Amino acid sequence: MKILLDYKWCFIWAIIVIILCTLPGNNFDAVPAYPGMDKLVHCGMFFVFCTLLYNGVIQQFSGKPTRWLPIFIVSILGFLFAGLTELLQLYIFTYRSGDWWDLFADSIGIGMAGFAYLLNYVNRRS
Repeated sequence: MKILLDYKWCFIWAIIVIILCTLPGNNFDAVPAYPGMDKLVHCGMFFVFCTLLYNGVIQQFSGKPTRWLPIFIVSILGFLFAGLTELLQLYIFTYRSGDWWDLFADSIGIGMAGFAYLLNYVNRRS
């Protein structure tokens, strides 16, 4: 049960991401937009998702996680979740579209979170 509590914010954020990815695109017409904003939002959503996963890892291992194993596991989980959201948009919520470039933007956010974790890890160990 403690493990689930360590990752509670990640689970909450995952639900928010799924809700946002399943809303029809016309719900966001009132939001000011610029070219590429969609990709920035995708990048940011998955940066936050993976950062919260890393936070759970740090809590689970009492602030002393290993360096590379969490990066591998969180990256795989993040990419699988990103793929799931794109498949949901492509096949289930047909008023949205699954896009390879969205998956690429998600991957950039996942990589940014891994880099931030690595910087934090190096900083903690010094």
